[in-house]
Amino acid sequence: MDTTAVQVRRLVRVYGDHQRGVRALDGVDLDFARGSFTAVMGPSGSGKSTLLSCIAGLDRPTEGDVLVDGDNVTFWAEDARTQLRRERIGFVFQSFHLMPYLTAAQNVALPLRLAGRKADPKLVRTLLEQVGLAGRAGHLPAELSGGQQQRVAIARAFATSPAVVLADEPTGALDTATAKDILRLLRTAVTDLRQTIVMVTHDPVAASYADRVVFLVDGRVAGHMEHPTVDAVAGQLAQLDQLVAAAPAAPAVAR
Repeated sequence: MDTTAVQVRRLVRVYGDHQRGVRALDGVDLDFARGSFTAVMGPSGSGKSTLLSCIAGLDRPTEGDVLVDGDNVTFWAEDARTQLRRERIGFVFQSFHLMPYLTAAQNVALPLRLAGRKADPKLVRTLLEQVGLAGRAGHLPAELSGGQQQRVAIARAFATSPAVVLADEPTGALDTATAKDILRLLRTAVTDLRQTIVMVTHDPVAASYADRVVFLVDGRVAGHMEHPTVDAVAGQLAQLDQLVAAAPAAPAVAR
């Protein structure tokens, strides 16, 4: 089996005119290994969320390629990309995005139902147990705390055993203590379940739970850090301008 869950090759995304538009991504090359936890960091407008959108097939790259489980999904038709998102990509958002009229168990089962698969009640119970919500299966989102709602969202993201979980600021709406609980939960999913997670964050504490940090500036990879610590990440963030100035320009992609 290929040890790489997701690859992006010379990824370019231009908004507006190809020559004079905004280059949100400018020749990004990255590999995300199976069972790894990667944090993506950078200033506002650096291309972090655009990278996640391109991996998920929500946004079509201007140039370059996205491979999921070895399949080049870059120019798949919309229905195929919708199926990709339903079956092979999990999502965790800052604002939870739970269905307010569905219970915790029904929210966890939703991706399976959308994919046309029967939701096994035992699987749903197991997922809720794994995120510490065994006793909250019948509760609506309004009856849960913010941290509990995010745990439901994480269980939902794992429901289809996806190739990768894309987390966009998953602790941004939580208090410090709850955020650490969520980050420990994500860390455990990587260590114990071999789940692949790519997380966009601005927080050095959140990044310190990852195996690796990728720094983006102006749509380009400005640096990498293995085994990050809070202090090391904070120090690197302060030097991003120098890192990107030293990086070579990305070549154009021929098609």
